[in-house]
Amino acid sequence: MLRLALLILTHWHKIQSIEFHYSCITLWSRMPQTGTHVAIPPELADILKQFTKDAIRTQPKDIVQWATEYFRAWSQGEPLPVRHISARVSTTDLTLEVLTAMHLQFSEKGTVSKQEVESAWRGCDLPDDLFAHLFDVGCFAEEIDWIKFFALCCSYLGGTIKNALTHACCVMTSDPACTPHDACMPFETFRYLYAYLAAVEGEVPHSQVNRALAYLEVQAKVNNGMVKVSDFDNGRKVHLG
Repeated sequence: MLRLALLILTHWHKIQSIEFHYSCITLWSRMPQTGTHVAIPPELADILKQFTKDAIRTQPKDIVQWATEYFRAWSQGEPLPVRHISARVSTTDLTLEVLTAMHLQFSEKGTVSKQEVESAWRGCDLPDDLFAHLFDVGCFAEEIDWIKFFALCCSYLGGTIKNALTHACCVMTSDPACTPHDACMPFETFRYLYAYLAAVEGEVPHSQVNRALAYLEVQAKVNNGMVKVSDFDNGRKVHLG
C-alpha cells in the first residue's frame, strides 16, 4: 500500500487525465524490480479509479495530507474523507448504450450548448462530478464541440486511446448486425479523434501518431475510406499509444 501511495502522489498531476488509473498500472509495471517477479495486483485499477473519482469530488487543498488520511481510513475501515454532493445523487455510470443515444442526439449539430448536453446528461441520471471533470479536461466554454466531448466520453469508457477509438467506431457504426471487430468510421474522422485524444493525453509522440495514421490511411484506401477496428486492434502492426 505504501508503494501505491507513493506512486499516486508522485504522479498526482495526471489526476486531470481520464486515463490516470490505467497509466499508473503501466508505470507500476515499469518500476525497477528486485530480481523477483512482481505481479500487478488485480484490484489496483479499481482502487485507483475510486481514488481518482473521490479526489476530483473532494478537491483537497493539500493532496499529500488528504491522500495520507484517505488511505489510512481505507486500511482501517473508517469513513473516507470524501466530500459528498447532496444536491443530486446518481447511481448510474456512463455506458456505451447511453453514449450512443447521446451521440445520435447531438452528432449532426456539431456544436451544442453546455446546457443542452448537461440536460441530456442529467436526463440519463449520470454523475455531475463526471460531467464537470470531462468539461474541465476538454477546456470547454458555453459552446461545446460535440465530437471532442464524445471523444472524452469514449476515453473514460475505454481507458486507453485504442479502446476509446474502438468504442467510437462501435457507436458510429449504424449497422446493428456489425461485429465489434468490423465496426468502423471514416478515416478523416478517425484522424481527428486520434489526434485530439493523443494531444489530451500528452504522452504520445507526434512521430508515433504520424506513423499510425500513415499505416491506417493505406488500410482505409482499400476499404472505401473507412478505418475498421481490426485495422488497429493488432498492436504488432500499429501502436496507437
